Amino acid sequence: MDIKTLSTKEQVLLAMNRVYSNALTTTSGGNISAMDERGHIFITPSSIDKGTLTIDDIVEVLPDGTCIGKHAPSMELPFHSNIYRECKDIKAIVHAHAPAAVAYACMRVAPDPTCARVYEEKLGKIAGSRYALPGSLKLGDIVMQGFKDGYRTVMMDNHGATVGGGDMQKALAMYETLDYLCRSLFHAQTLGGAKYIKDKISLKCNQYQVGQIGNGDVAKREELTAFIKRAYKGQLVGSGWGTLAIRDGNGVLFNADCDSPLDLSAGDIVRYEDGKVSSNKPCKYLDLILKIFDKTPEAQSIFVSMPSAIMGFAMANVEFDARLIPESYIMLKDVKRLPYSAIGDYDLIADALTTSCPVTVIDNECIITIGKNTTKAFDRLEVCDYSARSVLLAKSVAKINPIDETQVKEIDDNFNGW
Repeated sequence: MDIKTLSTKEQVLLAMNRVYSNALTTTSGGNISAMDERGHIFITPSSIDKGTLTIDDIVEVLPDGTCIGKHAPSMELPFHSNIYRECKDIKAIVHAHAPAAVAYACMRVAPDPTCARVYEEKLGKIAGSRYALPGSLKLGDIVMQGFKDGYRTVMMDNHGATVGGGDMQKALAMYETLDYLCRSLFHAQTLGGAKYIKDKISLKCNQYQVGQIGNGDVAKREELTAFIKRAYKGQLVGSGWGTLAIRDGNGVLFNADCDSPLDLSAGDIVRYEDGKVSSNKPCKYLDLILKIFDKTPEAQSIFVSMPSAIMGFAMANVEFDARLIPESYIMLKDVKRLPYSAIGDYDLIADALTTSCPVTVIDNECIITIGKNTTKAFDRLEVCDYSARSVLLAKSVAKINPIDETQVKEIDDNFNGW
């Protein structure tokens, strides 16, 4: 279901369903609103189970403050209405209680998104805040001031966080990204702490002509769509980040950065061929993907993404050793770590990815996996992040040791890996 095709009221319901189902808030916590072109605010109700909301539960608030609906609006309505009044670019607001974001709120620290491009681009600078009674006018004024000062992500001391976007899809993507940022920072802390980017390197993004090149293989478009949705549900890609590319004859199919995974359809998939693209929707890693395909003809699929556990390693600038888990080593082999500076050298990255080294992690940037088919590329992304989760848990308790060289050779002799 494409959230952009829904009415404002329906968007609020769908957004809360997604926030709750993704464990970003609790039954009683969090509130979401959106404002339509008339200035009417639609907001989730107060004290109603977030897991059972229906369209009839969403409250409409008129510009004069009159509420229409069978419930009272969220007690946080004051800061929602304040933000809409002061910030005309904001049309949707998400306030929720994701555990990692609440942890930062409890520490009264605003997380720093300059540890990775994806976080900085999605969130910008994040405002700190002050404590005030939930639902109070004072809290409404505090949160509104953060937005009035130009921030679009505002922490709330000992409470949670609020984001605002130009539409509901953007607001949802921002809150999800905030959750990933906070979780990744905690993972990095287990490994010695995150390193931050002082001078961000621009990605090489050529402008391709939009032309009539055909939509490509329908089955492959559907395959790509299904795997992106599956990766989203497994917390391997997020809203507006994470790219899957598949060879399609003489061309390449890929999902655009601006498309939400859950709203993606086969018709949204973009195709590249011979210097042209079928749509002007952007993909910031397209040039890198094309270089990898060019240098590794055996690769049929490529994933570029930023799941939170392996990003903990990337942000801490620590190598991930797949030999800690034999089954992981079978699938991943030696995971190549590249410095952040490598993002300016696509040849270097492409040369690092081979059939015997199908996974690369770039400091402060991303993980890249390749495969002889989409299942293999996806499996490597999944195995790497799941293994990273296991390693992080183990490291928080005791020292862990990889298998020895004899045991590594035994695996190499018995398993191809590719």
